[in-house]
Amino acid sequence: MKSGLGYLVQKLLSYNTIAIDKNELEFQIESHPSYPSLHAITGVLDHFNVDNLALDIPKNEETLAQLPKAFLTQIETIKGKEFVVAVNKGLNYQLINSSKKDRLVTIKEFLKQFTGIIVGVEKTEFTDESKKTNQVYSQSLIGLSIIIVIGLVYMLKPTLQSVLFLTTSFLGLVISLAIKKQEQGEVTMLGDTFCSGESEKKDCNAVLESKGARVFNDYKLSDLSIVYFLGLISTTLMLSVANQSITITHIISFLAIPITFYSIYYQGVIIKKWCLLCLSIVGILWAQAGLFLIDTDVLNSLEILWTPAALVLSCFILTFTVYHQLSLKLNELNSLKKLKVDFYKFKRNFKLFETLLQKSKAYNTIDNQDFQGILIGNREAKLKITIITNPFCGHCKPVHALVEDIYKKYAKEVTIQIYFNINPKDKESKSTKVVTRLLELYKTKGLGFCMDAMHSVYENQDTKLWLEEFGSCNDTEYFSEILEQQYNWCIENSINFTPEILVNGKSYPKEYDRGDLLLFIEDLYENCCANITELQLTI
Repeated sequence: MKSGLGYLVQKLLSYNTIAIDKNELEFQIESHPSYPSLHAITGVLDHFNVDNLALDIPKNEETLAQLPKAFLTQIETIKGKEFVVAVNKGLNYQLINSSKKDRLVTIKEFLKQFTGIIVGVEKTEFTDESKKTNQVYSQSLIGLSIIIVIGLVYMLKPTLQSVLFLTTSFLGLVISLAIKKQEQGEVTMLGDTFCSGESEKKDCNAVLESKGARVFNDYKLSDLSIVYFLGLISTTLMLSVANQSITITHIISFLAIPITFYSIYYQGVIIKKWCLLCLSIVGILWAQAGLFLIDTDVLNSLEILWTPAALVLSCFILTFTVYHQLSLKLNELNSLKKLKVDFYKFKRNFKLFETLLQKSKAYNTIDNQDFQGILIGNREAKLKITIITNPFCGHCKPVHALVEDIYKKYAKEVTIQIYFNINPKDKESKSTKVVTRLLELYKTKGLGFCMDAMHSVYENQDTKLWLEEFGSCNDTEYFSEILEQQYNWCIENSINFTPEILVNGKSYPKEYDRGDLLLFIEDLYENCCANITELQLTI
């Protein structure tokens, strides 16, 4: 991952067997207004419904013994304070920093650097793992492609030499893609295996980020390596399908050997650092060159047929063209991603949100306890959110989902008042029947049962089936009076459309998506607490 802090959070989640989409995690952290602070870490973990706790604990061995095996913490170094992931290894601690370097220290050495600040996580039933679907889909496509290639190889019945050449080409492509991801700061299994634990002689990032890794313009050796192996794979398959000799591909592999000498010389003499992934590519190129030396067709004849040569040239030109176009699109997407991060960082700035909120129209919410309708959360909370809704309004469905999310995460910090903007004069209308029953369920069955009923109706359940499941209102007159009170309040305040959201009586800013409210709950709550404290001090 490009974000050092994002990398640490990903490692923390990985050690605790919590799966989160890496790209989304990186985006959410980088776009957080307080990035790169501790608040950004806990805020993003809350966003993904990962149960977490940030603590300032005593710095002693007894306290460390009670901590989970892996946690994110702050340590004091020569360069200042920095976040690391600490992994308990028994008598030692493995410390992984944002530069992806790790080192092993004793418990005493760790305590000398430990500031006492930690972040621990725990997997919960609400952990968001929906993004894993895309990953499974991508892996399925890769698996299907491999099966198709294996099927072609089986049908064509190539020689052992051809199979070995194709296998090494696939292996070279996989390693080349791993190198490309390593350059982009993404975490891969191969990258972790070959490039973790940098030492005085081994440093993949130093090699990949050096000037020697760049060939021309925006192209690096990793790009050429991907094009090269893709070209070899497509060429080998095309020649096999066309029933042509693959001798020319062996010749190409032999001509690639000088590049390996350049790579070894640059790493060993110029940079004096080694990249094991790069050396793996060197080993594959040498292995393919070895296949060239045992190719009797090449040794017995230097004649190159025009048909295979034309196929090779076409395949490599086509591969480079497609890769070039994809690279342009990827660069464009990366630019848009950076712009998106800056936009969301600006949009999620609480001071900006608060300024717009204070300028919004103020309303007097209904004070009469009997007409407050449905209350969710902590009745005594100072932060009050009012939702004016209608179960049969299409735009109200996502707002109801927002209410459920806020309730799950901030039940103690928030009071959510739900008003219904429905004219109760027609007592036989489906809206009146459903809403009066909802109010009655809340009054007689409690919040939990009422929430289940609301969830069903907002999920577009058929009204007839809903009434059969939850029943009709038994005290229509009383609850119609409550509904009429809410409806009249909406008319008096010129609230003609649903949904409408009020935050402590202020209209939710139109400049923000309604779903963004979840991002500001903590800040709004802290702001309410601060205002109460100031008022008490003034009095």
